[in-house]
Amino acid sequence: MYKRGKTWWISYTLPDGTHKYESSGTSNKQLAKKLQDKRRGEIAEGRLRLPRSNPPGLQPYTEGFLETIKDPKTKARYLSSIRNLVTYFGRARLSQITSEGIEGFKQARFASGVSPATVNRDLAVLRRMLKLATLQRLVAYNPMDEIEFLEERKNRRQPHILTFEEQISLLAVAPPHIRMLTVLLTETGLRVGSGSVSIR
Repeated sequence: MYKRGKTWWISYTLPDGTHKYESSGTSNKQLAKKLQDKRRGEIAEGRLRLPRSNPPGLQPYTEGFLETIKDPKTKARYLSSIRNLVTYFGRARLSQITSEGIEGFKQARFASGVSPATVNRDLAVLRRMLKLATLQRLVAYNPMDEIEFLEERKNRRQPHILTFEEQISLLAVAPPHIRMLTVLLTETGLRVGSGSVSIR
């Protein structure tokens, strides 16, 4: 196993005695070693199927990927994320999408002002695509395995607890049904939409 640039390359011997060298697609030595052990195990069990040496580009691959999504709403949401991914990665082949590149995409999207949840949706789509590509032996390794999703909770709007003065002001101007609901919520601690209280 050796490093070329930032990427670790692995080696193993095929059944016919040929020495094979393969890019692990990762800069993480432990993950590269894991892939090398996997390849040697596949050789020992007679089930080695090497990834294609010339995988498709990201953009053409997304077309076939979208055909596997049957739900129209899910497909529309995925298409939005795919446009963001293709805009950033351009004509890159699947094998050229690295963990470093994905980190760059993640930071660029977040810096553009979109929410962590939106960035995470894009990453989730990429993870699903690359997982499928790995199963199809188009790439040797899914670089999304090294990527951490952004923290969403700390960026969400936190609930505001009414003070006694705010409650009095609200009750003074609220219609009767809202006053009753306000008293119920503030006195019992129930939450709208929590399964205990539903507003229709």
